[in-house]
Amino acid sequence: MEIYKSEEFNPEELALLGRAIGTAGQGTIVVGRDGRAISRYGKRALVVGIVSTGAATMDVRLIPLIALKDFAHKRGLPLVYVYYHNGVRVEISGFDPDEIEAILESKKFIEAHPNDIGATVYYPNALDDFLQDIFRHYNFKIEGTALVDCMNTPAVLFFPRLNEHFGFEVELLNDMMTSYLPPKPKEVYLQKLKKGDYTFGLRFKPNGYVEFHKGEEEKEFGSMWELLNHMKKAL
Repeated sequence: MEIYKSEEFNPEELALLGRAIGTAGQGTIVVGRDGRAISRYGKRALVVGIVSTGAATMDVRLIPLIALKDFAHKRGLPLVYVYYHNGVRVEISGFDPDEIEAILESKKFIEAHPNDIGATVYYPNALDDFLQDIFRHYNFKIEGTALVDCMNTPAVLFFPRLNEHFGFEVELLNDMMTSYLPPKPKEVYLQKLKKGDYTFGLRFKPNGYVEFHKGEEEKEFGSMWELLNHMKKAL
């Protein structure tokens, strides 16, 4: 769920939020981001706050949020994700948001001794490993062409590996993951999908959900595993 949104970049606020998250979480926390520079710096501020409490972080760097949710869930770890969509946003999973808000309000943070500052482990191959898990599990084939709206998110990194593995062609829209411009509205995508010769459509939303479109059917999924289970049946 979304725990933070600001139209301005405020690293001090993000560091305080990181301290609250680290205090609430302890253990190891998975952190990731989207493709904007502001998200990279925002994640750094969050990590500084988290490790100051003694909590450790696993930094998977640039990754689609929907993939990170599946990645962290499989490992039983909480996650924090920084992205930009009409402002700087922070998404969390595996935490009690009320607890984080209460810690922020009271400012009762855990302050680790310098010897106990949390470590950061870098895992830049998280998306590659996630896709390999997907490909080992699913081996069905899909014919035709998909219209895929990446909505300027890192979902563009799924391609071409995803469509090559499953055998379909793909046309990408809004594939500029470093852009701060808002993607074209859903109505534009749906009109193009309806007029074109597409077998199905995917629309990857910034909040870590994906819409599946086929004919009059529209379904939304918060997991790539759930999406692919449905695609196996529907296509």
